[in-house]
Amino acid sequence: MEEIRPLDPRSALVRAEFAIARAEVASHAANRVAADQWAALSETLREAREHPRLFVGPSVRGSEREISEFAERSAAADLAIRLNVSEQAVRNRAHQADTLRHRTPTIWARFHEGDVSVANAATAARLAGSLPGDAPEALAAFDERLADAARNLTPGAFRSKARAVREQVHSLSLSNRHAHAAEQRGVWVDADLDGMAYLTAYLPAFAARQAMARLDHFAAVLAERPELAERPELAERPEESRTLAQLRADVAADLLGGVTASPTGVGVSVAVTVPVLTLLGRSEEPALLEGYGPIDAATARRIAGHAPSFTRILTHPVNGTVLNVDRTSYRVPADLKRWLGVRDGGCVFPGCGRSARRCDLDHTVAWASGGTTAVDNLAHLCRHHHRLKHEGKWSLERDTNGRLAWKSPTGRVRNADPPPF
Repeated sequence: MEEIRPLDPRSALVRAEFAIARAEVASHAANRVAADQWAALSETLREAREHPRLFVGPSVRGSEREISEFAERSAAADLAIRLNVSEQAVRNRAHQADTLRHRTPTIWARFHEGDVSVANAATAARLAGSLPGDAPEALAAFDERLADAARNLTPGAFRSKARAVREQVHSLSLSNRHAHAAEQRGVWVDADLDGMAYLTAYLPAFAARQAMARLDHFAAVLAERPELAERPELAERPEESRTLAQLRADVAADLLGGVTASPTGVGVSVAVTVPVLTLLGRSEEPALLEGYGPIDAATARRIAGHAPSFTRILTHPVNGTVLNVDRTSYRVPADLKRWLGVRDGGCVFPGCGRSARRCDLDHTVAWASGGTTAVDNLAHLCRHHHRLKHEGKWSLERDTNGRLAWKSPTGRVRNADPPPF
């Protein structure tokens, strides 16, 4: 029997120290690579602005500035399909490089050397970009006072420090800044797992606190007296079993989404695609919620039970293909438009997340060139990518199997993303 020797603690220490050193070297290398990528993105967009005809066709009309901006957007789309990131990510990283290089040169130099993390560089760029460009003293103070902190602090600690320094050096009053920031208020939805999503509102702080206080009040009332709830099924329950967090969420959902029509009588429509066997209770196959994805069968049946109307889409009983024939008019009929919205889900440009409701229906082969108004010659394009296709030296083709492929101004060919569901 082989003798088991105890682990030499000195060898373990050497291995641990070596692994730590590798992690440190890799971290610095990753920072340098990120900085180099940001710089390359910035330089590509600059070339597009200075030489717009590299990325846009002769049919583009407008002022020199408008053509330059359109060329930059075309270049950003080209980069996005090469790097498998969104166009907004390309533009954000290029903007961060420009901001750091011109507003915080010391932090930029240390980022390029690998001493500043990507997270801290992004924070510095965001906050430096929010300072007035006509206040060089404030920018210099911001750069100087945060250069060491950007290198030494963790992302959370650096965010706190950088926000404090920004407030100290800012040349504009908080009142003026708040008025401008309030113009950026908005609400958006981010999909999560298991049929859930985040609903986020960016509001003035006082309005947000008021809204939260009201949710707290209603949640506390329901926790103590469930019979006051507007939902009848809760009135029959002797005790409220939901947590305060769940009650706040349910109150918010009831206030914002539980009413199907506004006081003016204007209804709200949300599309849900439900397999017929699921609807009949003979299958648990998930349904598809527009703009989200799969939702559970029970929720789909509950939604369908309250739906004021249905749209039927006839499909082949074996292979599921839509039984649709060619159309002879340029205008897309409403029933075909509904089906195409289900099929595409949104804009077919790689990585674009704009929903079908906010897109144009484009003839892949132009109507003037003999293209037909048919399922295999129509696709959803948002207004930006629709314009890129026609004016930005981009081309879109569909093969015999129905797959779409884009070709960029610099020759990159990329297939359209497959439907996610």
